Amino acid sequence: MGMTMAFPLQLRIGKRSLGWSGGGLLLLVSLGLHGLLLGLPLAESDPASPDLSSEPDEPVEVIDVVRLPVAPDTAAPDTVQPETVVPAAITPPAAPPAAPQTAAAPATPAPRPAASAPAPPAPVDLEPLPPEPPPQTLDDRLRDPAAYAFNEQAKAAMAEGASLDLQEVSTFAEVSTRLEEMAVEQGITNDDLIPVLGEKLAPLSVLYPLNTCLVPPPAEGMVIVVADSAGQRLQAPELLYSTGYSVLDDKAIEMVLERAFPAQPAGSAPNPRGYWLPVQVQYDVAGCNS
Repeated sequence: MGMTMAFPLQLRIGKRSLGWSGGGLLLLVSLGLHGLLLGLPLAESDPASPDLSSEPDEPVEVIDVVRLPVAPDTAAPDTVQPETVVPAAITPPAAPPAAPQTAAAPATPAPRPAASAPAPPAPVDLEPLPPEPPPQTLDDRLRDPAAYAFNEQAKAAMAEGASLDLQEVSTFAEVSTRLEEMAVEQGITNDDLIPVLGEKLAPLSVLYPLNTCLVPPPAEGMVIVVADSAGQRLQAPELLYSTGYSVLDDKAIEMVLERAFPAQPAGSAPNPRGYWLPVQVQYDVAGCNS
């Protein structure tokens, strides 16, 4: 179609040129070029290119652009327009650059407390042990030779030739001194409660059940007992002199615990009485076996 439109254009140009110049050379040149153009093959239309001459299948939306009137640069002198302040966007502060991560060292586990070693298992006896013997009674000890060990607490014997009265005076003095010491130890300050010297009671006879000789032989002991005016014992018996053998002393104390004491007659002082009892061991010096 473009070639068709070019031909009249060239023809018109030639006519005007011919009319103006009156020469025919320019016309011949124009005709030759026209024929050359007609002889060239027309380019086929590209099927992909849109045909501008054809009408579109779908209606094309037309957008009208309306220009708004330009507001005057200055407002009226009697009107003050409020200034609109647009808050600027708050930009958060940039985060500090992250420190380069290094490989964390493996955590060292905390040392655990050392477990206590388990107790070794108790040994298993293949044969049952014999039952333990019951504890010895006082009578069993009296019959056991191993129970007779001299304790070196026996009172020295009176010198030969000393009268009985001298021995009694010595005993009275020792018993009185011990009763005063008892009152001090117990904190007794009332004169009516301080033990006073009583009397000598019948001796305690302790039997030695063995025929084995004791070295040294048993000595005569003594036990003190404090009783009230009614004859009731106020405290445990106390060994004043030892026989030299504890097992014999223990037998003498046991015998005192089973004994009664005399009551004081009416009108007597209310003070407790201190009694003393000799301890005599039935020991056969001549018939013992060494």
